[in-house]
Amino acid sequence: MRKHLIVLGIALLMLFSCEAIKESITVPVNTSLTVNVPFTVSVTKNAGLSGKAATTYNFTASRVLEVGENVDMKAYINKIKSVDLKGVTVTIATLTGTEEVLTLEVSVSGVNGPVFSKNNITATGNNPFSPVITQAIQSQLDLVESKVINERKITITVSGTTNTAPLVLNAQLAFDAKFTCMPLN
Repeated sequence: MRKHLIVLGIALLMLFSCEAIKESITVPVNTSLTVNVPFTVSVTKNAGLSGKAATTYNFTASRVLEVGENVDMKAYINKIKSVDLKGVTVTIATLTGTEEVLTLEVSVSGVNGPVFSKNNITATGNNPFSPVITQAIQSQLDLVESKVINERKITITVSGTTNTAPLVLNAQLAFDAKFTCMPLN
């Protein structure tokens, strides 16, 4: 009987040791999670405070960023242990001349409030830009990280105003990401 208990004890020790070894082996993956969000600014003007037409035009558009579409992450899509979104670079393509994105807000579905915002983006000013990662922005990025880990995708919405219409623009967002993956799981 004692012999059986020793064998059982050794088997349990080996089982739990193997699991601990599997979880301790990680692979870092540094990559850029990129999504293009095309948007159209129509000619409909915003009403000013006095009821007169103002010279700003609204836009909003959404796109899904799928982690599995990233070349660096394809092999690890179901093996993500953690992710650190270290920053983001935004480029507004096709702005020319006096065209200006007066306000830009970037949100992620399921995260309350905007992740970040930026004002006064022109073809030559603030374009591309990387928001300074303040404590408030980092708190929002932490929530986005949780969605990336749990859902392997996020829905990004860009919205704001421009000084000109009609326009067809593209917001490219490139998140600087460091994944920790468990290849043996």
